Amino acid sequence: MGYKIRAKEVMSRKPKFVSPDTSIAKAARLMARNKIGSVLVLDRGTLVGIVTEGDILRRAFIKNKHPTKTKVREIMSKKVLTISPNDDISAAAKLMNSKGIKRLPVVDGGRVVGILSEKDLLKIEPSIIDVLIEKLKIREPTFKLTYYPRG
Repeated sequence: MGYKIRAKEVMSRKPKFVSPDTSIAKAARLMARNKIGSVLVLDRGTLVGIVTEGDILRRAFIKNKHPTKTKVREIMSKKVLTISPNDDISAAAKLMNSKGIKRLPVVDGGRVVGILSEKDLLKIEPSIIDVLIEKLKIREPTFKLTYYPRG
């Protein structure tokens, strides 16, 4: 039996949090300042959502929502999948791939203790590249190059 790498061994231990009433502008500044692609949304210590750069782009920017007046609660993803610190990262990668997500909050006893991202996985588990390649094949259109000779 091979050694399994657990989420707690590779997760980012200091995820950034906002409240549901935080403006999307403030959430975006927090992401930019920390060079991260998401913030977790906590309401009285309970994980209630996640806001990603994609959420801000698709659910706010494109829809012309005012960045300082629109609250995170209006654009956050509310159904947040989580994993335990002891979960195997290969299983986490498969879950991320099957659900089309890039990040999984790590929760222990109802408390967020970290976040696991695709980047975290790639740092430690090169074989996960195969899973991500499959993901890209599904998402990216295939192009056929055709050569037309001149004349």
